[in-house]
Amino acid sequence: MITVAYSLVAYQVTGLLPDACDHCVADIKAELIQVPGVVGVDVTPATSRISVLTDGPVDEAAIRTAMEAAGCGVIPR
Repeated sequence: MITVAYSLVAYQVTGLLPDACDHCVADIKAELIQVPGVVGVDVTPATSRISVLTDGPVDEAAIRTAMEAAGCGVIPR
């Protein structure tokens, strides 16, 4: 039997405009999906929110670095 634990974390971000084009959204997803352990990304421009689905422990700094590379900054909680 194989057990996989998934975790979903949502980030409120800067730099993601409500009218972001599909190309910009795809760029954000492409950056984040490269982070080891990230298995899914949902980008919601209307609320400046990015949700990241992982299949295990993921380096938080790597996620933030990928977001910054895509032009987004994480708003501290």
